[in-house]
Amino acid sequence: MVYCWKCGSESRDEAEFCAKCGASLKGTVGAQSATGLELLTHDKSVQNHWARRLIAFIIDAVIVSVALAIIAAIVAIPFLIGSGFPTTTSTFPAWWAGWWGFWFGGAWFGGVSSLVLFVYFFLAEGMYGRTIGKQIMGLRVERLDGKPPDFRSSLIRNVSKISWILLLLDVLVGLGMHGEMSQKWSDRFVGTKVEAKTQMTIIP
Repeated sequence: MVYCWKCGSESRDEAEFCAKCGASLKGTVGAQSATGLELLTHDKSVQNHWARRLIAFIIDAVIVSVALAIIAAIVAIPFLIGSGFPTTTSTFPAWWAGWWGFWFGGAWFGGVSSLVLFVYFFLAEGMYGRTIGKQIMGLRVERLDGKPPDFRSSLIRNVSKISWILLLLDVLVGLGMHGEMSQKWSDRFVGTKVEAKTQMTIIP
């Protein structure tokens, strides 16, 4: 097999052009493609792909955070009534900070919100192959054979979302490898990728 020097897609040894981007493969037999990190420095299509994914993730994170904030505020009302409102100005800020800390966590793990975010991605991609954010940005999760992901692959590719540091490592390790530039490390492990289904330019 040979990898496309431009987009990193895998092709047959006898192929003359990349089936994905159309780049000439002559003279590249046995050569490795650039890593995703290398492509990010100069390839606008790769930059646009990951920009769309980042925006999609932000959209999904905002949706989950707003929904969870509403739930947390509603749950806090009967809890405050039942236990009595903090009576001093020094006690209330500490109680309020602790309450939101339980839901949204600290720097390494996001409390309840990180688990809810993981479940959201796991279910949405396991059932539909996409989240709301990915739908808006024209993206879809697929297996390498073109079939929709199942719950097992969705579980594995999304487990790193439990912590932002794990997600960052997942993305960076995947981008640091040769081959398909759209794969995080977990995508490579389970055999999935994120495919663009519409044309969209974020970075001109």
